Amino acid sequence: MPHDRKHRTSLALAALLAACASSAAYATPPGQEPPPSFGPATPSDQLQDMSGGSNTTNNVNAQTLNGTMSDTEAKGTFSGSNVVSGSAFGSSAGLPTVIQNSGNNVLIQNATIVNIRMNP
Repeated sequence: MPHDRKHRTSLALAALLAACASSAAYATPPGQEPPPSFGPATPSDQLQDMSGGSNTTNNVNAQTLNGTMSDTEAKGTFSGSNVVSGSAFGSSAGLPTVIQNSGNNVLIQNATIVNIRMNP
């Protein structure tokens, strides 16, 4: 059974990596125009009037995850399957995240920081 769990975990990680790599293939390379499906670009002078932020080039992003576990005990437990199917990310958009737990007494901590800077 432990070998089967490792195999499933490996498959899940491979599926996640494939989904991330395939979404990067659709990004417009720097210096190239985006696909025509995005429509015409908004002129810079119009974007300047619609700005809602300020110049924040020196962002400091920090997240502190301080989870701890102590004196944990699991007896007579059973863990089920933990599988990500091949089409799990088929219609995903944005930043899909998968957190999986195939065991007992597991502390899972997750954090994501996304910085977006749009220059006219």
